[in-house]
Amino acid sequence: MSHSQSPPLEVTRSLLDCARAARFDFGEDTALVAVQHMLQQTIDFFQTAADMGLTLKNIFALGKIYSNSFPVIKTLRDMGVTVVETTVPPPGEFHSYFERDVDRLWKIAAEALAQRRIRRVLVLDDAGVCITRVPAEILQQYAVCGVEQTSSGIFQVEEKPPPFAVISWARAAVKLQMGGPIFARWLIEKLKTDFLRGQSLRGKQLGIIGMGSIGRGVANLLLKHGCDVLFYDPDPHLHVSRLADNKLVRSNSLEELMLGCDYVLGCSGRNPFRGKWPLSHRPGIKLLSASSGDQEFCPCIRDIKEKPDFKIAPHTWDIVSEHGPSGRIHIAYLGYPYSFVSRRNEALPTSIVQFDIGGLLAALVQAGFFLEQCRTGRQQNRGIHRVSPEAQRFIYERWSRAMKDRKIDITKLFDYDPAVLTAARYDGWFIENTEPRPSERYAPASRVEDLMDQFVRQDWGIRARIRVGT
Repeated sequence: MSHSQSPPLEVTRSLLDCARAARFDFGEDTALVAVQHMLQQTIDFFQTAADMGLTLKNIFALGKIYSNSFPVIKTLRDMGVTVVETTVPPPGEFHSYFERDVDRLWKIAAEALAQRRIRRVLVLDDAGVCITRVPAEILQQYAVCGVEQTSSGIFQVEEKPPPFAVISWARAAVKLQMGGPIFARWLIEKLKTDFLRGQSLRGKQLGIIGMGSIGRGVANLLLKHGCDVLFYDPDPHLHVSRLADNKLVRSNSLEELMLGCDYVLGCSGRNPFRGKWPLSHRPGIKLLSASSGDQEFCPCIRDIKEKPDFKIAPHTWDIVSEHGPSGRIHIAYLGYPYSFVSRRNEALPTSIVQFDIGGLLAALVQAGFFLEQCRTGRQQNRGIHRVSPEAQRFIYERWSRAMKDRKIDITKLFDYDPAVLTAARYDGWFIENTEPRPSERYAPASRVEDLMDQFVRQDWGIRARIRVGT
C-alpha cells in the first residue's frame, strides 16, 4: 500500500489549498503526538499535515489493538512517522494497558524531541488518554495544545482537565449531526453482515445504551428495519424527536433494558455498568459496542472471565459464556467497537468519512493558531474550545460537493433530514449545534476563530507568510 496509490480526498486537498493560499506552515519546530486508528485515512491525514509543514519525523503515533491495520502501520513507518507498538491486553482490561502504551508513546516522543529544536507539541487524541497523561517534562519544555475527536475523550478531559487548551472536534456540529448517522449505519451494516450473517432482526427486541448522536442514528435505522427498540439514558432531561417518541420505549434502568432485550448496543461513550454489575438479563443476550475501547461492557467481561469454560472465538473475538448472571451471554468482538470488526485497511469507506479527517486537520490548524495567540499573550492556554463554525461549514460544503461528484446520495444513504441539510448552509446552525456553546462560562476564542475564518476563506491577499512555527 502507498499513499500515492490512493484516490485524492477532496476535503483534505481543499484544506491544503487553503494552507498554500494563506502560506500557512506548521513549522519545523512543531511536533505531533497522536492516538489514531491505523487505517487508510490516517495516511492521508499525516501526509497532508506534512504538506502543510509538519515534519514527518516529528510525528509520533499510537494505534489501537482493535483497529490496527499492519499494512497501514508499515506505510506510515516508511513515510518516517514513529508508530509505537500496541500491547494486546487481557479481556476487559483495555484501558489500563492502553494507558501504559500511551505512557510509552510519550517516553519515546520525549526522548526524540529532546534532541531536536521543538517549541510546541500538538496532541491529537482518541478517547482522552493521551491528552490527560502528558508528562510534566513535556509541559515544562514545550507549548502544548490538544485536539480531541471522541465524546468519550471530552468526558475524560472534563473529569481531568489538562493544563492546556483542547480543541473539541468531538462535539462539532459536523461530527455530531453528519457523522452520527454515518457511524450508526456502518455499525448496523457490520451487525447484519459480520454478526448476524444473514439472519433477520425481525421480532427481536433491541436495546440502546446512550442516546447521543450515534445512539439516535442507530435507533432510527433499527426502527426502519421494523425492530422493537428500547433505550436507556441516565439523562432525565433527554429529548428525542416526536416521531421517535411514539416508537421508542424508554427503560427506567439498565437492568430493565437488559431483561427486555435480545441485543444491546452500547453507544454511551462511558462505562455504564461500573458499580452496577452483575445485573439480571435476558438469557442469551448479545452485547455489541459502538464506543472506544471496551468501556461499555468491561465489568461484564471481567466478571464472566472468572467463571468456568471462558473462551474467546479466535477469528471473531467473540465471548460466549453460559455463566452470566442470568445464564448465557454473548459479548461481540471482546467488547470493542464493532465497526472495526473487519480489521481491514478501512473500517468505513475513506471517501465518505473524509469529513472527519478534514475536521481533524482543521482542528489541528486551529490548535496551531491557538498556540501562536498564546505566545503573543492574546489568548490563555486553557479550557475546551469549539472548532470555528465557519471552518466547519467549509468542511461540510467541500464534503457535500465531493459526495455529489462521486454520485453518492447522502440524503438517501444516511437518511438525513433535508431540513437539516438546508440549515447547514448557514453559520448559525453550526453555532447552535456545536459544543461548547457560547455562554457565561464559555467565550469563544475570537482572535483564533478569526484566523481560522480567514484561512478557509483563502482571503489572505498580500499578507505576509503565516507560520505557526518560527
